[in-house]
Amino acid sequence: MIRQDGLMNGARLVVRVALWANRLFLAGVVLGLGWSLVSPGQFAAVAGAEIAGMRWELLLGLVMGAATDCLLTALAAIIAVAAAGDPFIAANAGRLQRIGWCLLVLQLCELPGLLIARGYPGLGAAAPVPDVSITGWIAVLMVFVLARVFAVGAAMRDDLDGTI
Repeated sequence: MIRQDGLMNGARLVVRVALWANRLFLAGVVLGLGWSLVSPGQFAAVAGAEIAGMRWELLLGLVMGAATDCLLTALAAIIAVAAAGDPFIAANAGRLQRIGWCLLVLQLCELPGLLIARGYPGLGAAAPVPDVSITGWIAVLMVFVLARVFAVGAAMRDDLDGTI
């Protein structure tokens, strides 16, 4: 039996809480989009004059929330497998690659955020604050490299298991 350590237990809890918070965020975004389409007058009273800008923000939030959900789900699966004691498997390589794609989508969402902020100045403080981060781009690259390392390592381990 594998001893459960504090890191895995803590990571499992953090990811679980983050998943539920993100899903609540996604529900709010869907409700906001629906409200803006069903009752634009009421939505405008709350959102202000920039209804189109708010809708674009909500759509961007939907994309970012979906990417975050995919990322956290893959991370939860990796944590579960690692906690069980066998993290170096091909499935985790695929999960890491999925996380890399999710991180890439999140990084690329900065551009539409910038366009929304510039195109709808009336949004004021509600406008997205794009933050092009070199650290974020390095994280994307790092996760793709780790996915490749996991894939090669899992293949090598499978070859070794087949020779014994």
